[in-house]
Amino acid sequence: MSAASTSPFRASLNARSGFMAGFIAGVLAPLLAVLLSLTGAPLAVLLLAALGAWAGLFYVLVPKVPASWVAILQGWSRTAFTFWAVACVLVVVLMGRLGVFMADPNLKQYSLAPMVEFMVKHTCLSGYLSAAVLADLGTENLYILSHYKSPEMEAVLPAVAPLERDFYAYPPQFLLLPKLMLAMSGDFFALRTGWYVFYASAALMAMLAVAFWVGGREGAWLGVLTPVIWLSLPTLVNIQLGNIHLLIYALCLGAMICFERKREALGGALLAFAILSKLFPGLLGIYLLLQRRWKAAAWSAFFGLVYSGVAYAVLGPKPFVDYITYDVPRISSGELFDFVWNFVPAILVNYSPFGLPFKLQLVGVDIADPLVVARTVMTLYTLLLLALVVRVSLRLARRQASGAQGSRFRLSQVVVWIALLSLASFRSPFAPWTYCAVGGVWLMAAYAPLRSLGTRSRVAFIAGWVLISIYGPPVVGPMVAFTLVAQTILYVSGFWIALKASAPDVEEEKAPVPLAA
Repeated sequence: MSAASTSPFRASLNARSGFMAGFIAGVLAPLLAVLLSLTGAPLAVLLLAALGAWAGLFYVLVPKVPASWVAILQGWSRTAFTFWAVACVLVVVLMGRLGVFMADPNLKQYSLAPMVEFMVKHTCLSGYLSAAVLADLGTENLYILSHYKSPEMEAVLPAVAPLERDFYAYPPQFLLLPKLMLAMSGDFFALRTGWYVFYASAALMAMLAVAFWVGGREGAWLGVLTPVIWLSLPTLVNIQLGNIHLLIYALCLGAMICFERKREALGGALLAFAILSKLFPGLLGIYLLLQRRWKAAAWSAFFGLVYSGVAYAVLGPKPFVDYITYDVPRISSGELFDFVWNFVPAILVNYSPFGLPFKLQLVGVDIADPLVVARTVMTLYTLLLLALVVRVSLRLARRQASGAQGSRFRLSQVVVWIALLSLASFRSPFAPWTYCAVGGVWLMAAYAPLRSLGTRSRVAFIAGWVLISIYGPPVVGPMVAFTLVAQTILYVSGFWIALKASAPDVEEEKAPVPLAA
């Protein structure tokens, strides 16, 4: 290899670009080994493949780390940079370990939490694929939970042991994705491997793409904070369990960016699928209508009809009827989650406002009918959320109409979008911390570049971020207190950050900033 061919690498290599490139390569390289595990290659070969992929990616990526990102890191204190570098290394180590478990579910010691049975055995993909099979079989009602635990169905559903089968509670349109996966393979573990590789790489690419779109100093900050977002348990748990939740954020942010770049058709295709998968992104549809983004809203509605029409043609009318008449009422009332309200660990992990009365009961608060109280709390929460989306959407529309643009304004938009998605995700009666808290984690990291915080505020901000990024002590009383504090941080920070980020900004740039800046 000539000196000329290595000059871009050598000229760009320093501790800052090296750790950033090493982090990205460290997330992606183990995915190759996981994918190659499908060939039955021995562990030594997989390890060599991962190391080779990391070295190759590192060499390619070092010159591509933007100078603005390196400049941000150069401005940090030695202590801050050390913590950040440790975060990069820890993420790489955790993703390497997790890759072993995803390649072989029997090696539970490599799970994120080997001692927690739920974390070792749960896989959301099992519910997605099983529902697609039940739909093909013409099952009476694929939203009846007992079908997923039925011994009779075990003979026809994909084998998932030693993992446990999840159930399905999503709109029928989402089944187009697992049906597409089943068309590629009927082997659950092969699909689980492919889903994990796709999920992890797509999540990372989405976060980096958002940072590049923001651009400027704010985008550089968002980019270098990506390893910190990945170090949080909600991010890693989403990736291990395979719940579509984190990818819904990626689809929604991608859609909103497409709308900003006047690519309404692509944005509508992305947003429509997100809404028909998880429903809570529908709040962004209200946001578009309030801003009179008629073309974006129309394309979203159009693709919603297209997906619904295709799903109707493929699945028939029964899943739609069962979802509307059976599943939606049970979700809204909380009846679908009857098993949660009598199971202490599930009550504790539930970060939805709906679950607050049940947590208070655990510490001795006398509530005659917690379901009635829960529905009232959820109604109040929904009204506050609707008021918030009206306020922030009109604020941002006025700023944009007055000529606001540049990286500060773009980051303000991203922060508001994430805040709305995060808060809306807690409207489900059962919103587990395991994946729903990821919105709050991403939100706080995205908001940090917009405000200069004093020492005390910075300490409080970091402490809040840590509390929503971890899970509390395994003792009921302290755990109730811990989750109530963490929930409060998620709700209050979501509303507060959305309002602050949408407000007029005196430091806002008026001139466009190149996307690659």
